[in-house]
Amino acid sequence: MVGIGTVNDVPRARAEYAARMHDDSQLQTDLTAANQVISELRADNQASRTRLRSIAGMFDVLADTNLAAMWQNVRPTINPNPTPEEQAELEQRSIHHSAEIFDDINLDN
Repeated sequence: MVGIGTVNDVPRARAEYAARMHDDSQLQTDLTAANQVISELRADNQASRTRLRSIAGMFDVLADTNLAAMWQNVRPTINPNPTPEEQAELEQRSIHHSAEIFDDINLDN
C-alpha cells in the first residue's frame, strides 16, 4: 500500500483541523480585543496630552505676565468702585447682617 493513511486517520485529521481553526479563531478574537484596548488607551493618552498642553500653556501665560498689573486692569470690571451712596448702603447692610448673626449666636446661648 502506498500510503495516504487509513480510513481511521480521516476523522482524526478533521478533528485536528477543527481544533486548529478554533485556536485560530480564538486568537483572532483575542487580537481584536487587544487592538480595541490599545486604541482606547491611545485615545486616552491623546486626551491627556491635550489637557497637559493646555495646562502648560496656562503656566506659560502666568510666567510671562505680571499678575499684579493684570489684576489692576481686570479688577475695575469685576468690582467697580461704588459711589458714596452705594458705599453707605453696603455699610448699612453689613452692620445689619452682622447684628443678625450676633443675635442668632446669642439666642443659642
